[in-house]
Amino acid sequence: MEARLTRNDVVSRAKALKNSAAFVPVAEMASLWLQIFSAIALFYLYRSWWVYIPVILFISARQYALGIMLHDAQHTLLHRDKSINQMLGKWLLAAPLGAAFVESQKSHLDHHLHFGSVERDPDYAIYCFGDPSRKQTISQIGRMIVSKLNGEKILYLARRVADRDGRTGSPDRPSLPIRLIGSVRRLWSVIVVQAVIFGALTYLFGWYGYFALWFFPLASLAALYNDFRIFCEHSLIGRDSSNTDDRMVTFVSNPIERFFVAPNHMNYHAEHHFFPYVPHRNLPALREAIRQCPEWNDRIEWRSSYFGHLRAYIKGFKKTREERALFDHREKIDTRSATHRL
Repeated sequence: MEARLTRNDVVSRAKALKNSAAFVPVAEMASLWLQIFSAIALFYLYRSWWVYIPVILFISARQYALGIMLHDAQHTLLHRDKSINQMLGKWLLAAPLGAAFVESQKSHLDHHLHFGSVERDPDYAIYCFGDPSRKQTISQIGRMIVSKLNGEKILYLARRVADRDGRTGSPDRPSLPIRLIGSVRRLWSVIVVQAVIFGALTYLFGWYGYFALWFFPLASLAALYNDFRIFCEHSLIGRDSSNTDDRMVTFVSNPIERFFVAPNHMNYHAEHHFFPYVPHRNLPALREAIRQCPEWNDRIEWRSSYFGHLRAYIKGFKKTREERALFDHREKIDTRSATHRL
């Protein structure tokens, strides 16, 4: 019989998995960039729509994989030296993806710190069942998917840049020129890197190169992969909950989903929330330890597939409608009974 681990045993193993060789994440980033360059080179040699479609799907998936590497950088897991970690995250990951590293890091750490909070979790609107962004009908789910594909994420980030503190009516709000200067300072790395990518792709393909091969896959498909993953990892069928353990979900998934939706072990998501200091490449070993500890393992909801969860979520609409109809029926009966007694 396999020996079981205690809660403290798992914590000790997680701490032992905290560190890894510094060259490994650098090699992973180099591999992802090489894959992107190879896809662009393929389209450069064979410019046709039947090549463009798989190329754009591939590039968007690798852009998103860079985003997951950025996620490790946000947790200071790319390099033990924080200054090197920030440099790699800022110039090779965040800026190519159109994000300021420090702000993206704060937003993600706020998600961990205030996970499940309606007011304070910046990702709550992505996975909630009710307000502030209802996902209670097929049409609402469809609108969520379409909004990601049409670049809503870029517009949302642009609004945050234009009005960083969100206090549009504040009398102390700086003038437009001052805000623009501040935005340029904060986004300097993004501007520089995007200009380099724009210049290179324009030189190779003409005016459409940057928009067709970088901006479009990033603003639509990669954004969809990200928010779809977050939705699946934290949404509950037919309800919301303030208990964070209800939203501790991890996926077994399959190779296709892991390539597009959960690269770099992001399907090990509950494990990551429990131990955010463990780099992604060590999460499989951490999962094995958790599975041997009932105290940790029982806190996790195990799901087999992202798209399987979406199907189950949509099927849950029928059950929710039936429960609501039954509740309304009982309310009517109680009202009639009270009127009759009067």
